[in-house]
Amino acid sequence: MQPLSQPRSALPPLFAYLAAVLVGGALFAPLLFDLGKGTQRWLLDSPALRELAAVKWLLGEIGRAHFTRYFNRAVLVLALVLIWPLLRAIRLERGVFPSFAPVKSGLLEALAGFALAAGLLFGLGLVFIQGGVYALKPDAAWLRLSTHLTAAFGAGAVEELFFRGALLGILLRTMSARAAFGWCVFIFAIVHFLRPPGDWQLADTDVRWHSGFAVLARLFSGFGDWRVFVAEFLTLAAVGAVLARARLVTGRLWLPFGLHAGWVFGLKYFTALTITSDALNRGETLPWIGANLKIGLAPLLTVLVTGWIATRWAGPARLE
Repeated sequence: MQPLSQPRSALPPLFAYLAAVLVGGALFAPLLFDLGKGTQRWLLDSPALRELAAVKWLLGEIGRAHFTRYFNRAVLVLALVLIWPLLRAIRLERGVFPSFAPVKSGLLEALAGFALAAGLLFGLGLVFIQGGVYALKPDAAWLRLSTHLTAAFGAGAVEELFFRGALLGILLRTMSARAAFGWCVFIFAIVHFLRPPGDWQLADTDVRWHSGFAVLARLFSGFGDWRVFVAEFLTLAAVGAVLARARLVTGRLWLPFGLHAGWVFGLKYFTALTITSDALNRGETLPWIGANLKIGLAPLLTVLVTGWIATRWAGPARLE
């Protein structure tokens, strides 16, 4: 009987995987863009279909989507497709995902995490409103919740399955829990920090087969401003640390899923209800307060407090 092969170090294949995802995403994004625009034209030319509510929603999403959004989705698709080759390269013999059972208590964990994260983040936003950094829109759509909830739970499910499920599971199989925790936090923060500037977009008419590489070159622009780096990267690292700790404390993905969804919902809902002040737009409030509720040292402290409350009752995480 042959002994089971030992898992290889995860880091070299993992960094090769990340490089392949970025380069592959850059090549795939123009194809995805053409598919989206082609679908839009086909639906607009179909009178029977374009009157359906679901089709109207889809047309609205396609119409608002710039090329950078297609790039993001292309990277996500490549990340999911290349997971299996990554697992084969590391030679893992066991599953990397934690158990989801029992489901009932897991759902309660997720709901509690959602309420805590969204509540504290929205509370921070109310403090900002009182301080004049933000103001409520006169026509704020308070009851328009479905879009924000869908985005929150969708992002929470996909990202937790990938980062705290697959990625952290892979790292835990090939290194100590402490090292796995650190690398998971770092990769999560870097992946989310690498983005083009918010005021930069590529016109639809300028999209070519190589346009994904133009986006790729812009992803590293955030490292050029130390205030943006401190205000955003540290907050992203704190979010990654809280979610990874929640996974290690509970041994499941329910609590990090709820926390993640709560933060996304709080961010999107608050952004939809408010307008920013001139001082914030000029960057005068950095590094404490950034362009939204995920940027700044004040959101960073809120994230840490949320994580402390969420995991306090569950006992110490195993970081050996």
